[in-house]
Amino acid sequence: MTAFEGEQALRAYVRAAVSPRIELYQLRRAALCNVTSGTLESDIGGVCAPADGSVVPNCDGDPPVQPLWRRDRALPTDPWQPWRMIAGWSCPDDLLPTLTAEDFRRLPIVPQVIQMQPDRGWVLVNKETIVLTDPAEQTFRTDLFGYGIDVIATPTQYTWDFRDESTHLTTDSPGHPYPGFDVFHVYDQPGTTAISLTTTWSGRYRVDGDGTWREVVGTAETTSTTAPFEIVERRSHLVAEDCNQNPDQPGCG
Repeated sequence: MTAFEGEQALRAYVRAAVSPRIELYQLRRAALCNVTSGTLESDIGGVCAPADGSVVPNCDGDPPVQPLWRRDRALPTDPWQPWRMIAGWSCPDDLLPTLTAEDFRRLPIVPQVIQMQPDRGWVLVNKETIVLTDPAEQTFRTDLFGYGIDVIATPTQYTWDFRDESTHLTTDSPGHPYPGFDVFHVYDQPGTTAISLTTTWSGRYRVDGDGTWREVVGTAETTSTTAPFEIVERRSHLVAEDCNQNPDQPGCG
């Protein structure tokens, strides 16, 4: 049994609050047998196996958590069986739940909104189409095995699909607007397309009652897509008057 599983079993046992007169099993925390001496016995009389080199862990200054012991009986009138250890020494961190990558991916992370420059429903062929998004973190409050947990999701990688024959563009920059733009694409053919963004999110979490932020081992992804837009070709012409004022003159339209 892992330290976390043992702690959950102990919590359930305490919550049940069964009278000692009728309970069929008991759980206690008590020191492990003295593994440095030839006489191995627990301070609650538990049966100890021969010394196997187990040592009290170093918990970075925190006091270690004593092993968990259990004893059973078939009926309330039967004598108790000997104590047996079901979880060894552990550190306080070992008793806390772990937010897994699967847990992280189940959070309702909102896909990012894609911004384009120019943003007018069409872009020019052979000219830079600038893309960017908001790199803001997202925060969540969730519950895991009865523990309250705060989670922060941070965008760390952006993969752009411009939906032409080019390869996807992967970057750690969310992009910046004109004139300091750094994420862009140049279309070389007219047509209709859209742009997709897949964002990779890293996470960290904090369990209630413990002030330490821990990294999620694994990432989550979200995908967003723009509305369709036109890639058009425009040619410049010399005209006599402003096309807005005289759109029918040669060279306008």
